[in-house]
Order: sequence, then structure tokens, then C-alpha cells
Amino acid sequence: MIKKILIALLILAVLGGIMALAHHVRVAQRNKKELANFAQETPYTAKLGKVLIIYYSWTGHTQDIAEQIATLTRADIYRIQTQEEFKSSPAFYARIKNELNNKIYPALVGNLPDVNNYDVVFVGAPVWWYTMATPLYSFLGQVDFKGKKVIPFSTQGSNPGTFLEDFNATAKNAQMGNYANFNNVGPEYNKAVHNKIVHWLNNL
Repeated sequence: MIKKILIALLILAVLGGIMALAHHVRVAQRNKKELANFAQETPYTAKLGKVLIIYYSWTGHTQDIAEQIATLTRADIYRIQTQEEFKSSPAFYARIKNELNNKIYPALVGNLPDVNNYDVVFVGAPVWWYTMATPLYSFLGQVDFKGKKVIPFSTQGSNPGTFLEDFNATAKNAQMGNYANFNNVGPEYNKAVHNKIVHWLNNL
């Protein structure tokens, strides 16, 4: 009986591994196809006025995108920070799911930025459980954009899920601009990702 259970578990593990590999292959192919559209370097021509970039980053990917936008637009940057640091562990995903289900989001530290001083406000965060990272929910619950032009962006492993819909429903009094999302990709795509950012900004 135990032998049969072990065999069944082994089969499930192998099938899970095959499915995960197939998913990664599909995502890699999709990334390659999309970023091929941004192989050619594009000069930055946008004139957005005074810009603020607000972002939350856990692994550094969102921070990288935010800093590239800031360099191009000469923007000020505000980083959303949580009172308690999120640590990578098996319990992390269960914690985030619980926060989303109960709408109890993490406490933040630091003074909130004054959006009144800016013409355009970019707001970015990673996608967790196919929606906004919970620290962004915390931030948006405390801020009134007062009619400012707000441009959301997300980073994710493969699928932005309902990030944009949830952002639109949560951001108070924001005049929404064109959203962009960026998959986590390897350094071989750095130039293409940068070109995608430039193209996005030029078309806002």
C-alpha cells in the first residue's frame, strides 16, 4: 500500500515538473515574441512635465523599471516601504493570500508624498496572486490623487492578472494614463525592455 502511494506521489511530482517546465517555455516564447518588437532603439521624446514615480519593489525588478523611468523623465522617486519586511519562504504566499482575502494589508512606514507638486504620477508594483502587491493596496488606501494624471505599471512572472482593473477601482480620484506591464526576463533582454519603456513613455 505504501509503495503504491509513493509511486502515485512520484508520478504527480513528475507531472507537476513537466507542467511547470511547459509553462516556463510558453512564457519564454511569449516574452521573446513581444520584446522582438522593441529590438530597435528609440530616442526619448516625451515631455511630461514634473514627474513623480511611486513604487513598491520586493525582488528589485519593479525598482529597476522605476529607476529607468526616472532617468528618462528626470523624476522624483518615492519608494513604498512596509513596517515589516516580507521574507521569501513557503509561508509568504499563504500570508499574501490571507491578506488579499481578508483585505487586511501591511502597515507602511514613512510620510506620504505630496502629489500636488507634480504633473504626472507613475505608480508601480509587482503582481501577487494575479493582482496588485498588498503594500500597494495599503498605499492606495491612504492617498487621494486629486485629479492628477496617474500612470500605473506592473511587473510579473508571466501574467498581470487583474492588476489594472484593481488599480482603477482602488486609486482615488486618479485621471488614468496608459498602463504598461513588464515580465521578469533575463539580462539578454535589457535593451529591449529599455526600448519598450521609451516607446511607452513617448506614446503617453
